[in-house]
Amino acid sequence: MNIDWLKRHIRDFDFMLVIILLCISVFSVLAVYSATAKRAGMENWYIKEIMWQILSYIFMFVFVLVDYRMLRNRVAWIGYWISLVLLIAVFAFPSVNGAHSWIILPGIQFQPSEFAKIFVILVISDYMAKVKEKEERFGFKHFSLIALIVGVPFALILKEPALGQALVLLGIMGAMLILFLEKRQLVLYCIMGALLVTSVFMVMSVYPDQTIRLIQNTPLDDHQKERIITFVDPEADPQNGGWQALEAKIAIGAGQLFGRGLLNGSQTQGEWVPEQWTDFIFSAIGEELGFVGSSTLVFLFFLLLNRMIRIASTVDDDFAIHFIAGAVGMFTFQIYENIGMNLSLMPVAGITLPFVSYGGTSLLTNFVVVGIVLSIAIRRRKLVF
Repeated sequence: MNIDWLKRHIRDFDFMLVIILLCISVFSVLAVYSATAKRAGMENWYIKEIMWQILSYIFMFVFVLVDYRMLRNRVAWIGYWISLVLLIAVFAFPSVNGAHSWIILPGIQFQPSEFAKIFVILVISDYMAKVKEKEERFGFKHFSLIALIVGVPFALILKEPALGQALVLLGIMGAMLILFLEKRQLVLYCIMGALLVTSVFMVMSVYPDQTIRLIQNTPLDDHQKERIITFVDPEADPQNGGWQALEAKIAIGAGQLFGRGLLNGSQTQGEWVPEQWTDFIFSAIGEELGFVGSSTLVFLFFLLLNRMIRIASTVDDDFAIHFIAGAVGMFTFQIYENIGMNLSLMPVAGITLPFVSYGGTSLLTNFVVVGIVLSIAIRRRKLVF
């Protein structure tokens, strides 16, 4: 490693993206501290969160040093197949909160579905880059293979059952296809998607009772049906399925403009919102830091995603561009869904808020993805401010 190489890469390193991440990490530590400080046996969880944050930053910088092009081809596919094996292996371990989502070993446990997202993005990026290199026109055979790459882990994760994690894969695929499609195809699929979503919401609004009966007759697991029914009608079962969503919305509303102050939120400190340190961490931020605090966090997310998109706009490598598209799609879907379910605008789906919610595997995954994006950044032409 010579001095010129080091100077060039330091010059091209995106310090602004890291500063944005550090600001989000501050929100994470404060929110986890507030949501757990007065819960029995969880008083020191914020220290664990700090340790996970530090470890995640270390992993991020390790991947910055790795040339992202080494992750193409064989490495991507090996990681993908290992992920599938681990997603099958989870069924041999005890369930946690009703789902077989964890590999539990002495002194360590992790969630394979989180790591699978990285390799799904890598494999699809590799495939899309090869199609572009061959100058092939996107067709049904390309879509079918991409759908298969996503569909296998999607089915395994759904079987755990972990609906939220499975849906993230669809968000990743959707974002990557948007970049891959030709302009005419993109317009057509966007119109079809918009019409489908609008139609579903109209039917749910006009015929809520019939929608609930239809959901009850689906092959989904009971808790998944409960979450969707709660989204259609939060008042249908306020003491059970609708409890989290209703209490989270109350907490956010109680924060008003400037919030009640750290450790002063009645909903958060009264433990009214179950699992608030993970999927419902945004409600703690909304109650104790108010509209100003929660809006600041959303703005930081916007800056983070915008920074990643700007990096992609300066890259000439198709593999790198598609990877960043998948990363942006993953984060955007998780942010939108998590905040949406905290506001009762989206069904509860068990999705963490990226970089903020408590959870080691989730944090490591998110920071590794950013590390790869930063690796791309220092190996392309200089970012224009």
